[in-house]
Amino acid sequence: MMQNVAKNRKSNKNGPNKQAARAARQRREQRLLEINPLFHGSPPYEGYREWLLPNPLTGKFDLHSNAPMESRLYFARIEDLLLPLYRGKVPMAATYLDDRIKSGVIVLADDDGPDAHVTVLPVTEFARQVGHDDGQGHQEVCPRLNCAGSTHVEDEHRVWVHLHHLHAAGSLLINDRDAIRLTVPPNNAGDSWQFVATGQCR
Repeated sequence: MMQNVAKNRKSNKNGPNKQAARAARQRREQRLLEINPLFHGSPPYEGYREWLLPNPLTGKFDLHSNAPMESRLYFARIEDLLLPLYRGKVPMAATYLDDRIKSGVIVLADDDGPDAHVTVLPVTEFARQVGHDDGQGHQEVCPRLNCAGSTHVEDEHRVWVHLHHLHAAGSLLINDRDAIRLTVPPNNAGDSWQFVATGQCR
C-alpha cells in the first residue's frame, strides 16, 4: 500500500515536469525554426544537406596556407556577402542561387518531376513578381557576383539581396533540378514544407 502511494506521488510529480520540459523544447524548436528555417526546417532537397560553416571563434573559413587564390576569393565572397544574410550558416543551395543570379535568368518550376512545367524569367522580372519594386527598373542586380570586399555596397545590389533574403526566410527553395520552387516553411518542427503555385507570384 505504501509503495503504491509513493509510486503515484512520484508519477504525479514527474508528469507535469515532463510535460513542461516537452513544451519548452517545442517552443525552442519553433523559435529556431522561425529564426533559420533552412537550417532547422530540413528542406527536402540536396542543396540543404551540406552547409558551409565558418570557424565559430573567428567567423572565418579555415583554409590551408597553400589554398589556391580561386578558393580564397570564393570563401571571401561567402564570408562578406552570404554569411550575414544566412545567420552564419550558408547552405550549398545559396551558392546555386548565386549561380542563377549570375546567369541572369531564373528557372521557376511548379513541380520537381521531369515533366514539371517551368518558366524561365529574367532575374529582375522574377524579383518583381516576388515583391521587389524599387521604382528604378530593377537594374541593381550584381549579376557577376564579383563585389566581395570593400567595393561591395549593399544598396547597389537590391535585387540580389532581396532574393537571398527570400531564400533565407524559406520563401523559396532550390530543388534538385536547379530550379526555384516557391514555398512556405513549416510552422512546427517535423511539419512539411508547403509549395506555392507559380501562378501565385505577386
